Amino acid sequence: MDKGAPWTERFGQRRVAGERTISTLRNQRSASAEWRAHWPVVLAAGSGMALSTLLSYSLGIFIEPLQKEFGWSRADVTSGQIISAAMAIVFGPVVGSMIDRVGPRRIGICACFAMCLATALLSMAGPSLDLWRGLWVVVAVAVVMIQPTVWTSAITHLFTAGRGLALAVTLCGSGIASLITPPLTYMLIEYYGWRTAFILLPLIWGCLVIPIVGILFRTPRDRLPAARDRSLSTGQTAGQVIRSEVLTIRFACLAAAGLAFAAVVVTLAVSVVPLLSDYGLTRGEAAALASLIGIAAIAGRLAIGLLLDRVTARYIAALCACLPMVGASLLLAGSGSAPMAVAAVLVFGLSLGAELDILAYLTSRYFSQAHFGFLFGIMGGLLTLAGGAGPVVINAVYDATGSYRLALMAAVPICLTAALLFLSLGPIPQRAAIGDRAS
Repeated sequence: MDKGAPWTERFGQRRVAGERTISTLRNQRSASAEWRAHWPVVLAAGSGMALSTLLSYSLGIFIEPLQKEFGWSRADVTSGQIISAAMAIVFGPVVGSMIDRVGPRRIGICACFAMCLATALLSMAGPSLDLWRGLWVVVAVAVVMIQPTVWTSAITHLFTAGRGLALAVTLCGSGIASLITPPLTYMLIEYYGWRTAFILLPLIWGCLVIPIVGILFRTPRDRLPAARDRSLSTGQTAGQVIRSEVLTIRFACLAAAGLAFAAVVVTLAVSVVPLLSDYGLTRGEAAALASLIGIAAIAGRLAIGLLLDRVTARYIAALCACLPMVGASLLLAGSGSAPMAVAAVLVFGLSLGAELDILAYLTSRYFSQAHFGFLFGIMGGLLTLAGGAGPVVINAVYDATGSYRLALMAAVPICLTAALLFLSLGPIPQRAAIGDRAS
């Protein structure tokens, strides 16, 4: 504060500072009240998120056994994820619209059962690639149902002041899964073979997650559909929502940024075991190091969640979009160095922890809360496309060149593009902020 300024100006500066302090204290009290009321929903949503990543963090461990059994290439093994990605693009918004209409609980419970059953069906794979891809059609249905929109939709409607941290804790479920699933999958394959592992893995996760979701995943939107329709309806048709929200430069920039960011970070995270094997580590060492992704993702997600409630979100998003470049550069610079490998895995984990949290938060802040399910369903479809196509592309690069170096080098310009797109979003629209307070 300038002491030489007139007393009226100094008084005005003190008043503004006081109002900001009062606003901060009110937000903190409001966030605490939200957490006391809704923490069981966060626990259940986080459990659902953990189950949703079942194949994302286990498929890389199945690559070598399936190659030895059937003689497939790595791209062949991961080709089923293209099917999941394509279906997510088409049907993700449909599932999102269903969430907006009937609430997330019914869809979430059905999705958990579907994911477990579909994963177990992969144990029926044979030498035919057509059979393998046909089984992945069933998996794709489950993946579309259990998409993050189901779990984040409940959180964005229950939390306003503490939304960033609530989303972060919910999405930490995927970080916990990345900590547990790779070594668990490796152990099951080593002891029982890959077919039995495809059955036991979803059985174990299903027994843990389904009871929690069934008991705790409840929101007012599920119990009071009539009240929900009155309070959240904007009177817009689907076509009007598409014209006013989806077909805008801002949504296109956010979608493109999310697609580019996820294409790098999800691909590197789920392919970390073959990446580290190519780097010079044994398969067992690579699987053990892969668990560090979960630790780093949890830490990164919680830190980002706290920051999103306090700092301009688009700046945080741009910074996080650049993180995968660091990990890729470490692997390119090193050659079998364990410390470099550990550092790269930790960076991948931090960026993975930020990715979905940032995109869910930005979607809920920049666009209509009443149509979050539909809008984030589109976003989730694009993320699934990136996560499904990325591993196929990176493994096709390996099959063609015998190395992952070209794919790692491509991460740099893609990450820079994502960062610039995040920065182009501009300030949060006033109407979105008003809508948040109303909801």
